[in-house]
Amino acid sequence: MNPVVARNEIEPLLAELIRQLSAEGRATEQVIYQRIRKSLCEARDPLEVSRPLNDLSTMAHVRPRTSGDADVLLARILEKAEALTLPDESPLIH
Repeated sequence: MNPVVARNEIEPLLAELIRQLSAEGRATEQVIYQRIRKSLCEARDPLEVSRPLNDLSTMAHVRPRTSGDADVLLARILEKAEALTLPDESPLIH
């Protein structure tokens, strides 16, 4: 996965998620996602990009579910991350 593409697709949503978590008073989660965002922004190759994406996936599975706007944003981020990590399914040409 191209780190620039991952940053361009996911970083703006992460920034919004962090703002929303702050507005909802969810400081612990805010700090965690700030760390994930920093790691994503500093990634220079596909291997380095995989760590923040794995961290996003882990957080989505271990945190309690609520019905806030932050959860909607997290779902969008996870969809983007999954789409970026799926192998290219272009048809083979013989």
